Amino acid sequence: MIKALDVAKYFLDKDPERVYFNTNLVVRNNRKFYEGNAKLNKFLHLCQTLHVAKNNELLMEDDFLAYDNGAVVEEVQQKFNSSLYKPAVYGVSFDKETNDFLERVYYMLKDSTVDDLILLSHEDEEWDKKSRNRLKKDQCMDFLSSASIYKELYADGLTIMYKAAL
Repeated sequence: MIKALDVAKYFLDKDPERVYFNTNLVVRNNRKFYEGNAKLNKFLHLCQTLHVAKNNELLMEDDFLAYDNGAVVEEVQQKFNSSLYKPAVYGVSFDKETNDFLERVYYMLKDSTVDDLILLSHEDEEWDKKSRNRLKKDQCMDFLSSASIYKELYADGLTIMYKAAL
């Protein structure tokens, strides 16, 4: 498995000027946050669920917490606010299969708004179960317990994702 921070850097390399993963402040569900930080965390969340649906295994080893506006990897959230938002190129790469998967996820989601991504995140039953908790230890999502749900939920999306030419 790989680190969510490395996957985040992979996606940030697609947007070196931080046009998409930006620092625009937005308010949703009574929370103020950077739009780009939310988008990045939703990309990670959807990567994890799509990877479980496709391969029946986790892509990233990190814990995802069920926050009000969707799943979040705390390390990515905190580092975005302190350093990741700065325009940079990280040069992160993975094995061919992982790069292909991430590339397809990126092109599938890149035109989504923050609201679209939050809605997608909120459709995850695992997020729904854990988001009601207030203690971080109780917000930790267990993606593998929902593998069969993800397989059904994302079957069409995965088919489209892999039929698309890059």
